[in-house]
Amino acid sequence: MYIVFLDESGQPGGFDKESKVLVNNTSKYFTLAGFTINANEILKIENSLFNIKEKYGLNKTHEIKWHTTYSKLGLNFEQYKNFKIDVINLISMYKNSVIGIVMDKEICYKNKKYIKTPNDLYAVALHLLMERSCMESIRKKAKQTMTPTIIIADSRQSINSNKLDKELQTAYLRAKNMGTHFMQFPTLWALNFVHRYINYKKFWRGFQYDLRICENILFADSQDFCGIQLADFCAGAIHRKYENNNDEFFCKLLPAIVSKNNNIYGPGIKLYK
Repeated sequence: MYIVFLDESGQPGGFDKESKVLVNNTSKYFTLAGFTINANEILKIENSLFNIKEKYGLNKTHEIKWHTTYSKLGLNFEQYKNFKIDVINLISMYKNSVIGIVMDKEICYKNKKYIKTPNDLYAVALHLLMERSCMESIRKKAKQTMTPTIIIADSRQSINSNKLDKELQTAYLRAKNMGTHFMQFPTLWALNFVHRYINYKKFWRGFQYDLRICENILFADSQDFCGIQLADFCAGAIHRKYENNNDEFFCKLLPAIVSKNNNIYGPGIKLYK
């Protein structure tokens, strides 16, 4: 089974509809990142992350976040930077595991008629990430083995958040039902038929079906899942490249970003505008 852990950086909102500009103190971009691993690797990744935390005097169960300040972690700036590098290097050990969707918020809100609210923006980002995640799992031959893929996102607890679990669940189901120009997500009643047809008739090879993506997205507290914490670092490193024009950590993440013919742009990184 493959697990896609999701987290984001930046805010999906912050656009003034009347003046048609981004408000002050909001991010120019919204970044959604997915970190995909084989379920068999979870314990290994957890132990590796525990070792990094212990190296810097942190408790094994201490939740790490990209935007947590070094003073809050009890580190000096140099230790904090090295800590981030160690975490990114851990992620980079897993080739073709990271996908990042970067939404240019102002252009999206101005030019995309179907993006009117923060939830719309998040939904489109999720849609794009699901498509690329499924294409990569097909490339890994999960299609032939019927290996399932499950998506786990950081749970939203605040009632004032624009990224409530309910809205994200709705966006996931909408994306799954709609599919994309390149990818279709058949409903459960069709799975067995399509599976038998492809395996026994050896036909319809040109059109890509995702036969494994689970019916619902799951939500979990990032404190309890190292995968979500690592996805947060993926989102942070990618977001920093576009938001702050600083690719220091992005360059270290490159080995993990999904690529095709040595090109990450398209299959691994999508700048949507």
